[in-house]
Amino acid sequence: MGLAMAAVGLIGAGISAYGAYEQGQATSAAEAYQAQVAANNAVIAEQNARLDIQAGETAATNQGLKTRAQVGTEKAGQGAGGIDPNTGSAVAVRAGTEEIGYLDSMTIRSNAAKSAYGQLVTATSDTAQSRLASAESSQAATAGDIGAAGSLLSGIGTVGGRYAAFQNANPGSSLNQFNFTP
Repeated sequence: MGLAMAAVGLIGAGISAYGAYEQGQATSAAEAYQAQVAANNAVIAEQNARLDIQAGETAATNQGLKTRAQVGTEKAGQGAGGIDPNTGSAVAVRAGTEEIGYLDSMTIRSNAAKSAYGQLVTATSDTAQSRLASAESSQAATAGDIGAAGSLLSGIGTVGGRYAAFQNANPGSSLNQFNFTP
């Protein structure tokens, strides 16, 4: 009976150790996956930052073209209205239009830069998250190995202690009666 209980205890310790090992491996795999997702997100955020800047430059260029067209339309209208477009308030009106157009272009660039900065902050955060998840993955695998070894040693210790208690309670019973030699 004592030998059977010892065997069952050892099997239980082995199963517990295997469970701890598998849990560590599963946690490690999940963290490795999260690390890769975060790394991919960082790459996407960096690409989005570059695209924001490009889109901002394109929009600013388009705004500059619209402003020049508007200034040309104003000058033509001034000339058609009998006003000398090269003197006085006619020049000042067109200069104001140019300044407003320039300000619009700068606002577009500024908004694009702010958007790109937000994307770069996200990329930095995702990169840090990727590194953290990678470290957690490595630590989870190690923890699983240590947990498995601890479960196995604890189980063996428990089985040994129970067997010793059984031997003390049943002094005539021994492994030797089954022709085992320790």
